[in-house]
Amino acid sequence: MCNNNYKQPIGSIGRCDCKCPKRPERDRFQTLTFENCVPFAGGPSTADNHIFDVEPNSLPVVLAGTIENFSDDGINARFERSGGVFVLPIQANSAVSFVYDDVTKVTINGFGQEYTGSFKFQATYTVEVE
Repeated sequence: MCNNNYKQPIGSIGRCDCKCPKRPERDRFQTLTFENCVPFAGGPSTADNHIFDVEPNSLPVVLAGTIENFSDDGINARFERSGGVFVLPIQANSAVSFVYDDVTKVTINGFGQEYTGSFKFQATYTVEVE
């Protein structure tokens, strides 16, 4: 702490220049990105095939991706977000691309049939660093 009102040479040990402004605080947040491409599969006994999950759920994640359905039957992609849940149907042998914010979980559900597909995504989130 500077208790005097006169200037000392900068670099003097134990002294400060009272006219100098405070140093800016360093940025305490870091934005990170995670990418992956994963296959998924399920069958008649598969309930809620979780393909993406965020923990803790309070971590704000922007998720961009493509879900591809290789099956001969449709599937549903269920997106859980901080504001609610919605289901996106994906037709047989087709794909859907998306960008959603505040995603906490993605699950795939079939209609009692065997299904396969892939999930390619990029998740971006910001965390506080110490």
